[in-house]
Amino acid sequence: MTSTINDVAKLAGVSRQTVSRAVNQPGLLHPETLAKVKKAIELLDYHPNVTARNLANNSVRSVGLFMPFGASQVRQNLFFSTLSATICHFCAENDFVLQLFTSVQKESYSDLFKKLYREKRVGGLILTCPTVNNNEIVDLLSAHIPFILVGRPGIDLEQIHYVDVDNVDAAYQATSYLLQLGHRRIGFLNAPPFMTLSEDLRKGMHRAYLEIGQSPTDIIEIHTDLTLESGFEESLKLLSDPQRPTAIFTTDDLMAIGVSKAADQLSLGIPNDLSLVSAAKNGWGELMRPDLTYVDTGFEKLGVLSAAFMMELIEGRTEAAYKQVLPVRLVQGGSCKAL
Repeated sequence: MTSTINDVAKLAGVSRQTVSRAVNQPGLLHPETLAKVKKAIELLDYHPNVTARNLANNSVRSVGLFMPFGASQVRQNLFFSTLSATICHFCAENDFVLQLFTSVQKESYSDLFKKLYREKRVGGLILTCPTVNNNEIVDLLSAHIPFILVGRPGIDLEQIHYVDVDNVDAAYQATSYLLQLGHRRIGFLNAPPFMTLSEDLRKGMHRAYLEIGQSPTDIIEIHTDLTLESGFEESLKLLSDPQRPTAIFTTDDLMAIGVSKAADQLSLGIPNDLSLVSAAKNGWGELMRPDLTYVDTGFEKLGVLSAAFMMELIEGRTEAAYKQVLPVRLVQGGSCKAL
């Protein structure tokens, strides 16, 4: 049976209020009293009820993590599982509760967010994959709900907090490398058009082309839904064309797996018949042979950065604007070849 606060109070010879104070405001207790309570807590393996403590302290040590995708997309894409696991672990270490929300609905999510915050089910929100539609962000700002974005916002306002990797530079480095190898007709499996990620990757590719005086019209851009099926089907169309690209640049390594699968079906070898580069390696790229050429984004750090800042916001330890973009670097594997 789980130990209660009454059990701790009885063993330590103190009141319930003293045990509560030892958990929530230890600095107010005499060191000897605090030591007795801590010993009782350890002996009974007592774990405070975070929800009850939130109500008692009029605070909410709970973070909501929102991913605007369905179960299939979240399950397949290791970016989401890595991000959620990292945030969950960090929350547990800091005595916060993490609540995960996913949805494929296209209507505004702001009503849900405001309801969760008003009912004190969450003290703040971590929102992933921001879109080019800024209505929800503006709505959250107007409601004074603490939030941080994982990804660049679609609008540049001082009071919007976000963390991201430099996706523009990721696309620029990858595309520049392919151009140096002599490729000009490059297929581009981009993210969904509503995501700011899609804009950033396109911007980086265009920059690389324009830098060498080449027209970006040679880029064959196709939007995907970031699932393996989408990556495979769109790659099959690209590679079945008589004017097929000599190289493909993908949003992530799951898309690269889809490209590899399509190439195998059409008896095209990588890199002899097709060069392949990914803007990120979230985990699936480890399965590829030859080794995938990709951009190391360090995306694993985004979970801790966003969670740590959200906790500071909830606890009132900061009001400063927070924007951090992580640098990236190209890692050359064996999936590319000069023409």
